[in-house]
Amino acid sequence: MTTPPVATRLEIQITGIRKHFAECVTEVGREACGARSACWDNPLRPNTWIRAHGAETGHKRFTRHTEELVSIFSAPTMEPEE
Repeated sequence: MTTPPVATRLEIQITGIRKHFAECVTEVGREACGARSACWDNPLRPNTWIRAHGAETGHKRFTRHTEELVSIFSAPTMEPEE
């Protein structure tokens, strides 16, 4: 006799430290500058880079980004009890 397959769902697990960086989106001609800072664990470090890049280039528009490394894995679903 065979056993029925177990129902599973994909779970997401954070597997890294959140990183923060900034990108210059100031239009230079027809394109954005595109300069990008390094990634840091500290969310305030991109602000320092933004100020330095702005002072050096005169650029005024930036985006701040956060990234997290995540993994997925299969976990059994809870079967309703009868």
